[in-house]
Amino acid sequence: MEFPLQAYNLLTMDIKSFFEKRIDNFLGVLIILNILHQIISSMAFMEGRESLALYGGMFLQISMYIFSIELALRVFVEKKLSFLSGLDLIVLLNHFFIGLIDLRVFRMFRAFQIFSQSRILLPANTLFKTIKMQRHALLGSMVLVLSILLVFSTLMYFVEGDEQPIKLGSIPLALWWGMETLTTVGYGDVHPVTGPGRVLGSFIMLLGIAMFALPAAILGSAYYEEMQKRNFLVSLETITEIPIFAQLPINAIGKINEKLEVILLPAKKVIFEKGDEADSMYIIELGRVEINLDPNPPVTKDQGDFFGEMGLVSDSPRSATVTALDEVKLLQLKKEDLNELIEEHPIIFKEIEEKISSYS
Repeated sequence: MEFPLQAYNLLTMDIKSFFEKRIDNFLGVLIILNILHQIISSMAFMEGRESLALYGGMFLQISMYIFSIELALRVFVEKKLSFLSGLDLIVLLNHFFIGLIDLRVFRMFRAFQIFSQSRILLPANTLFKTIKMQRHALLGSMVLVLSILLVFSTLMYFVEGDEQPIKLGSIPLALWWGMETLTTVGYGDVHPVTGPGRVLGSFIMLLGIAMFALPAAILGSAYYEEMQKRNFLVSLETITEIPIFAQLPINAIGKINEKLEVILLPAKKVIFEKGDEADSMYIIELGRVEINLDPNPPVTKDQGDFFGEMGLVSDSPRSATVTALDEVKLLQLKKEDLNELIEEHPIIFKEIEEKISSYS
């Protein structure tokens, strides 16, 4: 029974990998090509080029049919209509049934989701996470800014309303002046002409610099903190405290430091599933993980423990599903890097072998 089970796990892993990686990448590229087509189609040089317009129309129709099939399958698998799925549905319904304007540019968010884990987009992905974490502080600062905008626009209406009834004759008109002044844009289309009005305008310009710096400071500091977590370099002391590396010479510790990759994962996140390809091992620096070895009871590991080494040593698929119990910080060591270290320092293999034998 063991061989058929492994064959089934490998087959399942291959199918899953195919759908999640290759098809997603294809859809992401197709979305980007559609947005480029939309941009080029809006340019003047396309006028009178019927052949290009014909091929572009065929490309658009084929793409939309592909997107429709993909959306239906995605909703069927997820069993819900998420925000992005709803946005995609609006784009498709507009194309097939309304067609007044081309909304394909909104599919950029779907492409961003597909490529969000790439190294290029990872900082932007971190920025979105930072905005979500700081949403209450940002919302509070924006409420403060809008309150100040309303107060000073109303004051300017009282001061300048009689002098400039067309530009500042009502509070909504004064709000336009307040917005361009508070943001220090200053188009010059509306400006105070009286002495008190100019004093008030000067004060709100100075206040605008401080007010709009507040949300920028909140977002900037939180984003820097998140990036520092991701780019954190593992210290030599941290590595030497890990049992399998404790007896290595200092030059080997430095080499390991270069090869380890820091991974931050939220609670309840599946790190890998049973049957997945064993391509790396993980060392827990912070947090806890749960190893589900059906039919055996789950095993919990915490700081200093490592997992995922069994598949590397035996060159077989994952034999367990591992899930983060808390927000965890893991140190990932790729299979090829571990093999290189084992060749240079066989004591690592001995430590791993002893650890594996303790499981049985």
